[in-house]
Amino acid sequence: MNELVGWILLGLTVAWAVQAAYAAVAQFKLVDTVKNSQSKRYTAYRPKAALIVPFKGVEPALRSNLHGLFTQDYPDYHLLLIVEDEQDEAYPLLLEAIAEHPDRPATIITAGAAGANEGQKVHNLIAAVEHLQQAQLGEEAWVFADSDAVPGPAWLGELVGPLCQDRTAVTTGFRWLVPVSKPGQTEVNFAAKIASILNSSTAALIRRERYTHAWGGSMAMRAATAQQADLIGHWRGAISDDYQVTRMARELGKRIYFVPECLIASPVDYDLHGLLDFAYRQYLITRIHAPLIFLIAVSINALYFAGMISAAVLLIAPNNAHERYIAIGALLLVFTSNQVRATLRQKAVRITLGPDIVKQLKSTFKLERWTTPLWFGINLLLLLRAAFGRTITWRSIRYRIKAPQNIQRL
Repeated sequence: MNELVGWILLGLTVAWAVQAAYAAVAQFKLVDTVKNSQSKRYTAYRPKAALIVPFKGVEPALRSNLHGLFTQDYPDYHLLLIVEDEQDEAYPLLLEAIAEHPDRPATIITAGAAGANEGQKVHNLIAAVEHLQQAQLGEEAWVFADSDAVPGPAWLGELVGPLCQDRTAVTTGFRWLVPVSKPGQTEVNFAAKIASILNSSTAALIRRERYTHAWGGSMAMRAATAQQADLIGHWRGAISDDYQVTRMARELGKRIYFVPECLIASPVDYDLHGLLDFAYRQYLITRIHAPLIFLIAVSINALYFAGMISAAVLLIAPNNAHERYIAIGALLLVFTSNQVRATLRQKAVRITLGPDIVKQLKSTFKLERWTTPLWFGINLLLLLRAAFGRTITWRSIRYRIKAPQNIQRL
């Protein structure tokens, strides 16, 4: 083997091992963040809140989610439920939920169809915010949730509480995808498990303030902050609500505060087609809104395979015994790091979501632990696929994304 090639292979092998070890260390930090957060509850701040939830179609757990939204352990909040029109399949379920919870103030808003250069979800959210500004009912906190996540009873209070900090512009939770079987099936699709694993890798990093971005399915801000920073202006012409909120917070020079207690179990029943659509949409939106994050994700996944192949070459055909020993050491370190990472990630879920969710995720955790090269490979292919094109389909609507605030509804 050429000496220069040997050095390149050696460097890639060492980088691969270091990357795996860093991923394991990151899980230690995640568990530490989750543990410490249990004693940092901001229970004194419970202002009047508006809880804004857009709907389109019926999610697998929509009834459970609606029950969770209507029964929050919070002293004073008003629900704003937004649909495009009354023909939406979710509309009758919203009426049922309101009838079942007469003591909870709730308003259904029909936002109408988005324009040619608007995302439907963002259009719905803008309609809700404009309603709040016109009604002037005194809601001091604006909270946003997605229709496909099931919040616990303390979720709203946990999310709003840290807004008492002046340097916090936005608080956010995140989703943990929980694979479930499709209606009429008993087995969970392999694709749903892969989606859960890939999403959990992002969840493990969101705790770090400099990397934290808002997640639209569980985020809150003070009404004064939203008006001062022109939230509606940041949303105009956009398809992503949360990336634009992240940009808004950065421009204010304030932080986005991750609340581990607001990690939410989100059931998914993806088949292969669903996984491909979900990943392409998420990665393409990231590529347009946060190209550096997208490039880092591609680099991490590419390095994994470059390092793994390099270690295999050094193991089979080394220039000397030292290279073989280094390759063996790298393989052992990566294997050990994978086990540590999987164990700690499961521990973080047990602390935040409880043992029942861990039980539901049992086969997914096993897949993550023992098939790391497989899901790294799938993720790399999904990322590379999203490196091309600008057209996505979201909730049965096709969009072309030209820039963060320049989209075309097809």
